[in-house]
Amino acid sequence: MSNKHMKPTGFEDITSDRISSLPDEILHHIMSFMTAREAVQTCVLSTRWRYIWLCLRCLNTEVCQFTSKKIFVRFMDNILLRRGFVPLDSFSLIGWRDDVSLNHPRTNLWVCHAIRSNVRVLQIFEYHGLFDLDHSFFISSHLKILNLRCVSTTALFIENLFSGCPVLEELSMVDCRVFITKFSSSTLKKLTFISHTPHGEDCVHDDFQDLVIDTPSLVSLHLEDLPLLNPCLVNVSSVVNASFRLDEESFASSDVNCNIISALSNVTKLKLYFGLHNDMVSKVPKRDLWRCQTFNNLKTLFLGGWCIGTDLHALVYFLRRSPALEKLTMWIHQVGASGLPQKTDNLESKATNISFNCEHLKKVKIRCPRGDKRAQNIVNVILANAISPPEIVIDQHTPWDRTHHLLDRLPSVEMSRSKRHDSTGDRISALPDELLHHIMSFLTPRETVQTCVLSRRWQTTWVSARCLIIDSD
Repeated sequence: MSNKHMKPTGFEDITSDRISSLPDEILHHIMSFMTAREAVQTCVLSTRWRYIWLCLRCLNTEVCQFTSKKIFVRFMDNILLRRGFVPLDSFSLIGWRDDVSLNHPRTNLWVCHAIRSNVRVLQIFEYHGLFDLDHSFFISSHLKILNLRCVSTTALFIENLFSGCPVLEELSMVDCRVFITKFSSSTLKKLTFISHTPHGEDCVHDDFQDLVIDTPSLVSLHLEDLPLLNPCLVNVSSVVNASFRLDEESFASSDVNCNIISALSNVTKLKLYFGLHNDMVSKVPKRDLWRCQTFNNLKTLFLGGWCIGTDLHALVYFLRRSPALEKLTMWIHQVGASGLPQKTDNLESKATNISFNCEHLKKVKIRCPRGDKRAQNIVNVILANAISPPEIVIDQHTPWDRTHHLLDRLPSVEMSRSKRHDSTGDRISALPDELLHHIMSFLTPRETVQTCVLSRRWQTTWVSARCLIIDSD
């Protein structure tokens, strides 16, 4: 029998290149999980792959993969020139290296090229310094998602953005330096605004301003660390997921009119962390709470210690107006953890006399300082009104102010930066701070602080970690 009529052997069948025979659309989807540099490198695999990357619809460029700014700029110029104006689904520029940043005269031209290529998802992440973004070319009927980090732009940016991009649905601005007093859009569905702008010469606002949010289609809202900005929610009844982490810097005084809680009547998941250690200023969200009606759809609730203070009235009021609540999580810091036995016991007795419906409550988690008697008072109030006892977890820790003792025992070690920035590089370090902080939440404080020796990227990341759990055992 002639060899040419023989079927391929099992080995030949297994080792044959099945991926290259896939349609271009599937190959482009596979390459969308690569960085732009990795995607271009596929051109050396075979003649089949030589020009596949030219029509790639997802370009994700990480500065950490380039050894110098010159090489990075040349790569970006070449890839955009070669591919022309092939439509883009997403375009990302991620730069967290201080020696190869995004700040270059040509970077805004690359962003403009992406917008002219009808990009739908645009992401610009800088981690060292601020990237100066030119807002003048943000005119697109295709842009739906815009994520910015450490970007500096003019006061007209937001106003022109919503008018120039009429289908924009998601906007995220983290640590951006821009004067903002209003978000007004009929199409926006998801808004994240986090500002860690320091005081002094870098402070954007000179005095307290109202931050008006007028977004009738908004579904998700996340506001955090807003110095000199008092949130004022207008027409946000469509929001179902809301998260707030604010402190005294957002409220000029205890007389400020705040409607953060009362405006969210249809929310299903709500996080309210107010770092208000000033008793006078803590009256602001409480006064707003008294104006609330019923949260008929609220199922998951996260609260800080602001709603407890020296009594449980605010907490009981909240629970009474949340008949569908299924999960309650409370984070109580060390402030007020001691010296309350007699007061809280009396107030607890009054609170337990106030009935409320929590028949759907399934789980309660309380994180509090060790020995804090308020935790047991909260449990007693809930059990007194629960039809069936929910699962209750009390996570106790030592006071936060002992954390600094760990720093004295840390070794003085400095790791050199890897000289390799290819496809085998450090992907974890390229993640946003929010994800790194979430990863750190599973570490002990000592382990968290020790991450500072991993690389320059990690030197100060631990400083703003949100979760520190210290167990003296």
